[in-house]
Amino acid sequence: MKEKSPIYIFDTNIFLTGIDFNLIKGKIYTTPKIIEEIKVRKYKDKNRNILNKIEAATISKKLILTIPSEKYIYRVEQKSKSTGDYKALSKADKELIALTLELIENQDENVKIYSNDYSIENVCSELNIPFSPLHKDGIDSKIVWEIYCPFCKSIHKAEDLNKICEKCGSKLKRRPKVI
Repeated sequence: MKEKSPIYIFDTNIFLTGIDFNLIKGKIYTTPKIIEEIKVRKYKDKNRNILNKIEAATISKKLILTIPSEKYIYRVEQKSKSTGDYKALSKADKELIALTLELIENQDENVKIYSNDYSIENVCSELNIPFSPLHKDGIDSKIVWEIYCPFCKSIHKAEDLNKICEKCGSKLKRRPKVI
């Protein structure tokens, strides 16, 4: 029986470590939005070497840029609302998790997402997606967040994080939900 080759999904923070693609056995995937985060104008000069490595890896087909289907993005958005991570995740983060989910369901290979983002790890944990941080500890357990007003203590929807409380005018925050 042929051994499954690994598929690695990389988040922005993994690319920013300056990882050497040649040392990795298997394919690496990410989304165009993740690469756009690295190309942000104020960091573009600082990240020039990283961007050159990414370009070379893309040309050699070691790195594959893919946009996930809408149905997987929708699933990730729904799950991130239920965990309270919805507003903590960028569109790029949600697409990255969706890409991982899509590859897991449609590839006959070992797929794992690498990220140092706790919200990504939390949503992946809820979706049973294998994940691993790089150069730091990952989450210890799943967290369900609740959005609340620190002044009047009212509870709000996940998408309301950082909005203003309609009852008292305070900025909404998140905290681990007591279960």
